[in-house]
Amino acid sequence: MSTLGILTGILANNIFHTIWFCCIVPEPKYNRKRTVLTVIATSIIYTCVATFLCTVSFQNLSVPLGLFLGYAAELLLYGVMYCFLISASHPFKSLFLFTEYSSMHTMIIIIVSLIADAYTLGSPLIWTMRAVFNLALLILYLLFFKEKLFRMYKQIRSGYRMISAISIMCYFIQSLFWFYNMKLNRRELFFDVLLLASCGFTVAVYVMIFLYMAQSDHTNRMKQLQANEKFLQAQIDSYKKIGENARQTRHDFRHHSMVVSEYAKNKDYQAILSYLSEYDEKEHKKYQEAFCNNHAADTVLSAYASRCENNDIEISADVWLEENERVSDYDLVTILANILENAVNGCMETEGKRRMEISIGAKGSKLVMVCKNTCVPDIMFENGLPKNREREGIGVESILSTAAKYGGVVDFSASNGVFVCQVILSNRKSRKK
Repeated sequence: MSTLGILTGILANNIFHTIWFCCIVPEPKYNRKRTVLTVIATSIIYTCVATFLCTVSFQNLSVPLGLFLGYAAELLLYGVMYCFLISASHPFKSLFLFTEYSSMHTMIIIIVSLIADAYTLGSPLIWTMRAVFNLALLILYLLFFKEKLFRMYKQIRSGYRMISAISIMCYFIQSLFWFYNMKLNRRELFFDVLLLASCGFTVAVYVMIFLYMAQSDHTNRMKQLQANEKFLQAQIDSYKKIGENARQTRHDFRHHSMVVSEYAKNKDYQAILSYLSEYDEKEHKKYQEAFCNNHAADTVLSAYASRCENNDIEISADVWLEENERVSDYDLVTILANILENAVNGCMETEGKRRMEISIGAKGSKLVMVCKNTCVPDIMFENGLPKNREREGIGVESILSTAAKYGGVVDFSASNGVFVCQVILSNRKSRKK
């Protein structure tokens, strides 16, 4: 195994890594340009480190030991880069995708080595086959799996430590068999079978993980549809109320006309003016927007204000929203309806005085929503998210996933019997998923 062959392999590996890592960042910390530059810089640093280790291994160390050290340096540099520098996800969550990619990369190496019946890193046949496998998988990933994987990945809000541990275990088993087989420097059927079995085991584990993620994604989408259905029903009820007010106005209008006519006959013009002023005030209250000028938000607030009234919940609102907010009405409604739904449910669990306060308004380039409500004193939190002991929460995941589209920050806290939900969104048009 020549030094030139190993260096050629290092360069080819870095090209594969650079392309892949630029494509598998579901929640990037920086813009596209900075992400690409960070990956390229990491590849350059690793090339220098690997070249140094290659030179030392041929002079002072055994080649297998040099390869192992190079492999360890590759994992460390790329792992730190992916989990901490370019990904905004939780490090354990990022570690899952990183080890998943590493398992795929190792699997390609194993399969190509078995097909080519060689482990020579500098062989043109080896690198041609690896390039073909990488290109084929990359095209399949971009065309059929990327969007769905990103959506499912973003829905993972808990349990990522477990799937990361499983992914690391699979990768460790794969790497262990691969390194041992390389150390043999000869083909043995038993270890070839073990290598293929490790690949099959890894594929099976990842299939189960992704099926779990797909099921969770489906469940979350169904819950969000149920929440939106509640809002639509509230809208229908709101429109029914408007229609009933209009019918009542038409029905009562002739009675008001009779009163005004009697005042006119008696030439009591002051009474006419006073009566019309009172009439106008009462009619205005029927149709005025109770909370803000944004129709979608106002409808949601009105619907939940009605629920609060029916359940003896005192509500106060300070809302400054216009019709042309850059946050889409659909996303605004999704977040606001879920916040209020959870607040109402929280109030219903308490005894004594129930109260809810909602504040919404723009602060610079941010749209800030804060909701406070009375709650039971022993609310449980897991990873900063509230957990309900009696039912599975349907609102928190919807709030988080929708806020993520706007680079938003969501914070939950509870103290002295008051639960606080704060959502801060970048007040700009949402990006496409």
